[in-house]
Amino acid sequence: MGRRVLVGAASTGGALALWAIVRLVVRTAFVTHAQWIEVLCALVLLLAWVFLGMCWRLDIRWLLCAACLVGVLFLQDRELAQQALHQHGRTEHVRVRQIQWSAGDGMDASVHVYTVTVVDGPPLAPIEENGLMRWKWVVGGTYTVTVDPQGTAPLRRGGRPGPPVIQQLLQIPLVLGLTSALWQPSGRLLRRRRVPSARPAQA
Repeated sequence: MGRRVLVGAASTGGALALWAIVRLVVRTAFVTHAQWIEVLCALVLLLAWVFLGMCWRLDIRWLLCAACLVGVLFLQDRELAQQALHQHGRTEHVRVRQIQWSAGDGMDASVHVYTVTVVDGPPLAPIEENGLMRWKWVVGGTYTVTVDPQGTAPLRRGGRPGPPVIQQLLQIPLVLGLTSALWQPSGRLLRRRRVPSARPAQA
């Protein structure tokens, strides 16, 4: 019973430590508007855990750990954006006067950038649109948008958003998944520490 408590405590502590590290990285990227930090973090996490999985004979737990970490990375980014809109965002009604289309940065052919000029209301930043989210702007149409004056969160279409409760709750099963994935490695680590080192037999 005592050993299970120690293994559970070590697994939970490791999962919370990984969660805190990912949150620090995401918050740094969010504040500095450096999205490449999140991409780099995701790649490093994937490569690190796949490498560990290969070293541990491709244990499925390491792949589960990598998937949970990437999920936490994505949800925390959504949480910070939702929190910024909830605290600083304001709702505006805008009427579209002109729509200009461009091909974006050229790195992803499926991403299009629209510059929407409005008759009244705040100027809108260029809007990225991919194949999954199509905004369907129409010249002359009136739309409700949520704008963040501080510029830390992207433009949101619709009414004033609420607090990021959903993004926070969805992280709980991912942290539990991290704990489950680290359960067996934590048990092995504690078992190795408790095994005394072999000494050469005396004549």
